[in-house]
Amino acid sequence: MVDDAKVKYICDIYDWDGKGEIDLFFLGDVMYALGLNITKKVCVGLGQTDEEGKKFAKYDDVVEKVKAAVATPDSQGSYADYLELLKLYDKNSNGTMMLAELDNILCNLGDEVPKEDVQKLFAELCDPEDEDGMFPYMSFLDRLTGKA
Repeated sequence: MVDDAKVKYICDIYDWDGKGEIDLFFLGDVMYALGLNITKKVCVGLGQTDEEGKKFAKYDDVVEKVKAAVATPDSQGSYADYLELLKLYDKNSNGTMMLAELDNILCNLGDEVPKEDVQKLFAELCDPEDEDGMFPYMSFLDRLTGKA
């Protein structure tokens, strides 16, 4: 469920000129600020642009775009998506990957996570590494997503 007032509040933050509209370049950022993990493909389909200043939308239009994004099937990453990502780093096809690779993914790709936070995450969710630096990623993923 989308809270119209919250969407408009976030829009107000991204309304640099106070005109009651936002640059659709920032549509994905608005989604993220609302705590949504909407894919870029969906945001682009709803009008997000690759350059600032090309297209604008009134707050009410943004509310409708957010509602449409939430209602779009497969608009957010799923357990299966995360699993497929981790399988890319499973060099031995045995359900393990290097902890250093996961560290790199979390610290440097997408929404960068500070190194200290990654280390805390590992301490809480990861099984110990073996002598080759590998760890079982399924138990990590299950704990991360609340399936464990």
